[in-house]
Amino acid sequence: MDESVLKGNTAILKCHIPSFVSDYVFVISWLQDDGHEILADGGPYDSKYLVLPSGELHIRDVGPEDGYKSYQCRTKHRLTGETRLSATKGRLVITEPTNNVAPKKVGAEFGGWRVLNVNSNGTAWLTCQVSGFPVPKFL
Repeated sequence: MDESVLKGNTAILKCHIPSFVSDYVFVISWLQDDGHEILADGGPYDSKYLVLPSGELHIRDVGPEDGYKSYQCRTKHRLTGETRLSATKGRLVITEPTNNVAPKKVGAEFGGWRVLNVNSNGTAWLTCQVSGFPVPKFL
């Protein structure tokens, strides 16, 4: 699906997996139309692209060039090992604001506070999905 994003912000693409298979299927990568594959288990954390354990693709600091690419997710079935490429492609619709835009939350609504248990040397993903202009800074 297409995703709207303000220039300079982070775009978030989600792989839409039917509910009847969502317990058995997970995202292993995202494929750009130029053949570049963004792996779910690799890449430096400070790169332009990041695939979260949820399967979401985060694209940092989007610019006009990102609007010319399309993205497909590749999934893998936990039991059979079968991989599939999504039937549809998503694009970014990039808007360049002319006025200030107050920061606002993008994506799912805040679900309340949660306790997060992480093993020693484990990894936890704490995202702050906010968009605005000028681009919000996180401290």
